[in-house]
Amino acid sequence: MHAHKLKVTVPETHQVVVWLPDDFPSGEAEVTVVSRVHDAESPVDDFAWLKSWSASLPPAPTIPLEALDRSELYR
Repeated sequence: MHAHKLKVTVPETHQVVVWLPDDFPSGEAEVTVVSRVHDAESPVDDFAWLKSWSASLPPAPTIPLEALDRSELYR
C-alpha cells in the first residue's frame, strides 16, 4: 500500500488539485480530505435524549449486603 500525505490550503473556489509522485501506482485509490478549521458550533450530541431520559429516572434502590439471605444464593 502506498500513501501520500500533503497539506493544502483550500481556496475560496473550494478546488484542490493533487499531483502525485511518479512512483505512485496507477489504479483505484481513496482520497480523504480533513479540515483543520474548527467550527464555532458545538457538535451535535446524538445521545442527548438518552442522557435526558436517564436523568429523569428515580435513583435505583440499594440493599445492604447484610440484608441479603445468602442461603438463597445456594439453593
